[in-house]
Amino acid sequence: MSWVVGLVWGIALLVAVIVLGICAFELRWKAKRLSKDLDGMQALRDELVSLQGRLAAAQLRLSRRLSE
Repeated sequence: MSWVVGLVWGIALLVAVIVLGICAFELRWKAKRLSKDLDGMQALRDELVSLQGRLAAAQLRLSRRLSE
């Protein structure tokens, strides 16, 4: 009868290892994807900052031209 208890604990341990393995895989995959998304968003932010500077310069030139 004790072998049944051992078998049940073995199966429970196997299921736990499988679930933890799947969780680790998911976390690693999502972290890699989020890192890639972060790089894209930082590149977009840099482009937007550059555009903001160009728009400010254009607005300044336009206001100077209108005041002449």
